[in-house]
Parts: sequence; C-alpha cells; structure tokens
Amino acid sequence: MVSRDSDKDNKKQSSDDLSEEKNGSEREDTGEDVVDVQEYRRLEAENQELNDKLMRLAAEFENFRKRSLREKEEYKNHVVEKFVLELLDVVDNFERALKAGEDASDTESVVKGVEMVYKQLYNILEKNGVEKIICESEEFDPHMHEAVMQVPSNEHPENTVVDVCQTGYKLDTKVIRPAMVTIAKQPDEENETEED
Repeated sequence: MVSRDSDKDNKKQSSDDLSEEKNGSEREDTGEDVVDVQEYRRLEAENQELNDKLMRLAAEFENFRKRSLREKEEYKNHVVEKFVLELLDVVDNFERALKAGEDASDTESVVKGVEMVYKQLYNILEKNGVEKIICESEEFDPHMHEAVMQVPSNEHPENTVVDVCQTGYKLDTKVIRPAMVTIAKQPDEENETEED
C-alpha cells in the first residue's frame, strides 16, 4: 500500500509541478507581452521621429536646390549684364563711325574708326577669356579646325592649313567655335602629267 500512496503522491507532485510550470510560463508570457507592447510603442515612436527628420531633410534639400538654381541664374544674369554693358560701348562707337561715314568724304577716317571699334571689341573679348585660334600654316587639328576644302599644293606639306575661311575662337582652353579652314593635299600624279 505504501507504493500506491507514493505513486499517488508522485503523480500529485508531478501534476502540481506541471501546473506551477504552466502558471509560471503564463506569467512569463504575460510579462513578455507587456514588454513587446512597450517595445512596439518605442519603435513606433522612433520610426515616427525618423520619418519626421526625413521629411524635414527632404524639404531642406528641396529649398537648397531651388535657392542654388536661383543664385546660379542671378549670377549668370549678372555676368551677362556686365558683358553686355561693355559691348554697348562698342555699339555706341559703331554708331558714331556710321554717322561719320555719312558725313565724311574721307573714307580713310571711316576705316580708321571701324578699326578702332574692332580693336575695342576684340579687347573686350580677350578680357573675358576669348582668344583667336591661330592656324595659318599650322598642321590641321580636328579639335580646333574644321576643314571645308582641300586644295592641291606643292608649296605646303599635306594637311597644313593654307587659308582660314572663318576665324575660330577659344574661351580659355575650350574651343567654342572651330576655325573653318582650307588644307593642303598632295597633288594627284595624274593631274600633274595631264598638265605637262
């Protein structure tokens, strides 16, 4: 009988242990749920804060972009205005030269006046970083020249610029208009024998 009582006691003990474990785990689950809800709320608040920061940064960046574009446009307008003011002096001098040409019978003074205006204009261009591309008797350079014609020549080496049809210009180091040139080529042997 002792063994039956001890079996009953053991079963009762096991049942009590299981019950305690179950109650303990329920308590733990309840505690974890509270922690999970608190963690969720904390993360949600942090997420909202980060979203607010992101929205502020996006707005600041958009304002910066617009301000930069506006400042760039204002700077461009300032530079153009300064350049145009310098050119207006040249226009005034051209008007004076044209007026003098109507009244003067002396064409030499008109030519002199136009030359002075040309020099004034060219000085303004130079002051602003514009310079002519010098290419007469130079070797053809496709980065600076545009060949519009080739002429047979025994006097010049092949691919040498023999004539400038339109002057080219550089702004600092950048070619803004290539020079239109005529370049030399070796005469055809057939043409030489036909001419003889």
